[in-house]
Order: sequence, then C-alpha cells, then structure tokens
Amino acid sequence: MIRRIKKPAACLIMALAMIAACLLAACGGSAPAATTTAAATQAAAATTAAAAAEAGADADADADADEDSEGDEAPTTTAAAAATTAAAAATTAAAAQDTPSGGGELFNPTGMPITNEPYTLDMLHVRNQTQGDDYQYNIFFEKLQAETNVIPGWITMWNTDFPEKRAIMFASGDLPSVIFGANNMSDNEILPNLHYFIPLNDLIEQYMPNLMAAFEVEPGLRDVITYLDGNIYTLPRRLPARPQCSFQPYINKQWLDTLGLEIPQTIDELYEVLKEFKNGDPNRNGIADEIPYTSSAGNAFFMNGQFVTLFCGPYSGDGLQVVNERASFVGISDDFRECIAWMAKCFSEGLIDNEYFTQDSTLENAKRQNEEICISGFNFGWTLNATFPNWADQFETILPPARADGKRYSTIQTGNMNRNEFEITIFCEHPEIAARWADQFYTYEASVQNFWGPFDDHCMELRDDGTMVVLPPSGDENLDYRSWWYSPRDFGPKFFPLNWQELGIKLELFEGDGDGLKLQASLMNDPYLDFDLLFPTPIFYTIEQTTELATLRTDIRTFVGTTTAKWISSGGIDAEWDGYVNQLRAMGLERFLDIHTEAYLANK
Repeated sequence: MIRRIKKPAACLIMALAMIAACLLAACGGSAPAATTTAAATQAAAATTAAAAAEAGADADADADADEDSEGDEAPTTTAAAAATTAAAAATTAAAAQDTPSGGGELFNPTGMPITNEPYTLDMLHVRNQTQGDDYQYNIFFEKLQAETNVIPGWITMWNTDFPEKRAIMFASGDLPSVIFGANNMSDNEILPNLHYFIPLNDLIEQYMPNLMAAFEVEPGLRDVITYLDGNIYTLPRRLPARPQCSFQPYINKQWLDTLGLEIPQTIDELYEVLKEFKNGDPNRNGIADEIPYTSSAGNAFFMNGQFVTLFCGPYSGDGLQVVNERASFVGISDDFRECIAWMAKCFSEGLIDNEYFTQDSTLENAKRQNEEICISGFNFGWTLNATFPNWADQFETILPPARADGKRYSTIQTGNMNRNEFEITIFCEHPEIAARWADQFYTYEASVQNFWGPFDDHCMELRDDGTMVVLPPSGDENLDYRSWWYSPRDFGPKFFPLNWQELGIKLELFEGDGDGLKLQASLMNDPYLDFDLLFPTPIFYTIEQTTELATLRTDIRTFVGTTTAKWISSGGIDAEWDGYVNQLRAMGLERFLDIHTEAYLANK
C-alpha cells in the first residue's frame, strides 16, 4: 500500500518547520552567553515544530491509506492541528529571538527584582467554587509581586466545567503562558500534548537555585518530574507535614452510649451498629431522621473507596494493587464482590442514605452539618472538625473495622509528592521570567504560606527565631477551610521535606484543628497502612501507553461504575458476577493490566 501525503498539508507543514529551523539558526553558535535561555526556547520551539510537522504528515499518510474516494481534498484535521502547532512554535521562537540577553533590559538573571519593569505573566489555575479565588489577593502574592515586579495574571476557572474547557484549549491551541497546579493537568493530558510545553531542564539549572537545593535534600523529587525522554516539562511539589493515612473512620460515640453499644471492631459489627442507629432513635428526638451513613456516589467506580479499602486493601486511582510484581485489578476480586454485596445489603435496609446516588457533595455536607440536631452516625473523613463541624464533640476516631479474617486496612494518603504543578507553554514569550518566579515558591517559608496561608495575617506567624507557626482558628473558623481559602493549598509548586524535623526546620502546628489534629488522629490508623499492596503513583508511561490506556480506562471505569451502582441499589451481584468479569476481559482488562505492569517494572 502506497502512503501518500496530501500536498497542501505537506507544503504548509514543511514551510512552517523550515521557518522554525531558520529562527533557531539565527541565534546560532556565535551568540553570547546571555542569550542561552532565548536560544534554548527557540530550540525547543523549533524541535516542536518539526516534530509536529512530522507527526501530522505521518498521520495524514496513514489516514490516506485507509480512505475511500475523498482522495485529494483539503488537509485533514490532524495535519491542520500539526501546522497550527508548528506555527505557534515558530512564533514563540521569533518572540524569543526578538528579546536579546534572555529578556534584555527587562530581565535580571539573579537578584531582585526579576524584571526591571512590571511584567504580567498570564497563568491558569483551577479552583473549587467553594474555595473562591481570594488566594490571589493575599499578602504573600502582594509581597512577591512587589519584590519581583512580576504580576500574576490569574485566569481562574472552576473545576466543575474545566474538563470541557481544557479539551477546547488543546484543540484550539489557545493556552496561557503558564499553568499553575496539578488539578489543571494530569499526565493523561500532558503526555499527548507535550508539543505545547517547553523542556525546563536548562531553565532549572540556570534560574532555579531553590529547586536545585530541594533536589539535593530529596533526590527523588527530580526523579518524579524527569520524563522517559530525559526532559523535565513540569515542576514538582512536596507538601508539608502530611499524614500517611487519608480519610479515616469516625463514629457517633454519643449515639453508641445512648444505645448501650460498643465501638464496632469488625465489618460485621459495624453493620449491626448501623442497624441500631437506623432503628433505635439515638438522637432521641422521637423522629426517624437518623442517617447511619451518608455520602454521594460521585464518580461511580470510586464511590466510597473507603469501604472498598476495608474489604480489599488500598488501591490506586485505576483500581490497581501490586500482586506478585504485577498490576492486579481489585474490581474482579472476591473481596470486591463481598464489599459490593455488603453495601447492597446496607442500602436495601436504609443504612446507607437513600439519596446516595442522586445527591451531590453540597447536600451530603448539609446533612452531616445539620444545625438543629445531629442526624449522622458513621462516616469517613479528614478530621472530625471538617467532617462534622457542628457535632465534632459527639464523634470519635476508631480503628478500621476488621474483615472476617481479622485484617484491617486504612486508606493511604497519596500525592504528597507529585508533578504537574507548574508548566511553561510554548506561548510564553519569556520562559526565564516564569522560571525565576516559580523558583520563589521552593523556599520553606514560601511553601508553608502557600499551604496554610500567609504570614503577617491571621493564618501564620514567623517568629524571630525562625519558627513558622500555624495560628489557631478565630471564631467559627475551620483551619482546613481557611487554608484552602487563603492559599493554593495542595496545588502549585512548593517543597517541604519529609524529614523536616530531623533537618531542624522549625514548624509549629495547632493541634486542636486542621493538620495538627489530623496528624494526631492519623497515628491511630497508621499501623494498618499496606504500602506494599498499593500500586505506586505517580509513575511514567510512554505516550503510546498513555493513549491506549485512555480508551481502556474510560470503558472499564464506566462499565464497573454503572454495574456496581446497579448492584448496590437493586441487587443481582451473585447472578451477574461471572458475566461482569467476562465482559471486563472482553473489553481489554488484561491489556490494561499488562500496560500498567510494564510501566511499573520500567519505573522500579
């Protein structure tokens, strides 16, 4: 079969690639040292243009080999997209070439300010609407702007509709200069679109001494962000003072005492307690308004991962565990089958909220926070204050209820060290400015302020001896909510070492609420964390693996989610289990696991 490239597409792509190559050559071997960054940016842009051109041409050739009678029409979408990307890369190279000395008189490679004139750096950040966007006006960002002369031009989008907007951004090539926070982009979005992101290796070496120092303290931080091709496209985070256990079980101890019940030690005992909560009027108001367990199903497969963890042990976002050095899918295990059957029994008896499948998190929270009287009996949460803000004094942290074989499993807090927290796109005219600005977040003082809120405010205090203090809440404040409101919190570049106490870093948490309280509560559940069973994240996949996984993941998650939702709400798991497993295998589950296993072994 002859592979043909449509002439209009080929000519356009080749021309744009030649333009980019010429721009690269224009700043060639005799350029002074000060132009290194601009040259590097041009090189990345030109390489991107060439790669996009080649990819587009190859894709068109493959498409032509399969087409019927549409022969020599206009360039296909793939070719047009590649041409657009090449054009954007060439434009970026031109912009960098027009800026001498890595920014000329505008840019200072060292010292402050970063720019000699105010410079606006447009950057995208995604927020949960309940957290607002006040973070961008806090004292830390005001001081950083005054010190650096760099003005963050925040483009704040809400998480509810961002996935759709993100798809449009990539399809149109309309991206901002900088993307701030891993909640914007995951590997699944970044890897297939690497042509939009510039390699950061040289920028880190030249302009990011704080990050380089972090690499020395924790070498694994560099590994997390070094892609399989040896390049770094995204910046990392290491969150401060994080617990090992994430959500843990809380039970209404006042209800237990009222009904003369003991704290449940097993899953079977938990079921019996929930029945008593349902039928025994434990809040003593004479109304059958108690909800033994409330939640919202959300993404169907991930619904109540804590219950799945109790039965199956910890698992990754794709439902994966490591068994005999291979990826294993919990969704076809006997333990998972037992878990769903148990949840179905609880749902049919009203022990799980009857609005579980229809309510959102807002209604769920309203029930747990009901102001008139407590109507909640059992739940999983981060802290008591955050989970039951009005009734925390009624609840108590308990051990994870044991399975029939006596094993207990706690939910592992993952993501404390991650990548994808800051990307510079090919549309950024001055990557060196963006890199120096991002580096300011990798000091310990900057990291804590971008997690708990700024100094010189009601969030944190910096004492004369260097101790960084998380201040107690004022009035009706909740420390977790306050932290999310006044900082980027979990997202954005930051580094605080895991062994901070051994390094003599002075940090003082308030133990009565927020993360200080969480660290204390977590200790009770930490002995039941099985890190060997959990499939590790993050690990790197090739672009081909990522592309193939995307389709398999969507099909598998959708099928597992809809099927288990049906079983929980309507029953039928015993009669339909074998057909369910066979259908998953027909959908490519074995290939799904093979890809994950290959990546796991390659990343060990």
